[in-house]
Parts: sequence; structure tokens; C-alpha cells
Amino acid sequence: MSDITINGTTASATTRNTPIVQSGSDSLDKDAFLKILTTELSNQDPDNSKDTTQYIAQLAQFSSLEQMQNLNTTTAFSAAANLVGKTVKLSVYDSTQNQYGGVVQSSYKNAYGVFVKVKVSDNGVATEKDFPYDQVSEIDNV
Repeated sequence: MSDITINGTTASATTRNTPIVQSGSDSLDKDAFLKILTTELSNQDPDNSKDTTQYIAQLAQFSSLEQMQNLNTTTAFSAAANLVGKTVKLSVYDSTQNQYGGVVQSSYKNAYGVFVKVKVSDNGVATEKDFPYDQVSEIDNV
């Protein structure tokens, strides 16, 4: 066993650097699930193969997990789009420890998640900044 760093968090890993996920942890995403499945398949003994129904069930679980994540992203993007024109507060602070807040100008999603572009005052200067949608902590004018 060894330690690896994933998203800034150190975790235990096998000798092949496969992360060991603790029970109750939320760090098992679809990429980790697929990696476990492919590792399992690549290390299978050809003379002692397992029942293929297990792999089919695992692939079905993977597909369900991926669809749930896609639904979560779509729901978050829809909620972010509904914030356009509204004043929000964010759970982020500037260098002078003032909480960011302002009017949402637009929303978008990319490979990294759902984001909102907010017109904020950054140390007294009006500017537009992008924030992850999950950093929106309060909506002022619903």
C-alpha cells in the first residue's frame, strides 16, 4: 500500500495506485468506478474466468451512476440559469475578507461543472468573475 493525492486529498492506494475508498466516503465517482471495473477485468485469470453476469450488472450500475450524474448536472445548470438577473451572495471572500456578491450575468457549464458569471466589486473595482454554482450561498431577490 501507498498514499496518493486526489483533488488535493491524500488517500491510501494499492501497489498499483488504485485509490482505496473508505466505507461511507463520497469520493467514489464514475471515473473511480470505471477504473475499478477495468482493473478487475485486466487482472482476471483467463483459466478461471468469473461469471459474466457480474460484469453486466456492474456495467448497468455504471450506466445508472453516469445518468444520475448527468441529471444532477442538468438540474444544477437549470437552477444556475434561473439566477440570471438576480442578486446573489457567494461563499467566497476577496483579499480584504469581504464576501463576494452581485448580479448574475450568465451561467454556463463545461467539463469542470456549472458556473455563474457574477458582476462583483473586487476590492472596490467592478468586474465580472466566474464562480462554481455550488458557491452561491444566498439569493437576495427571489
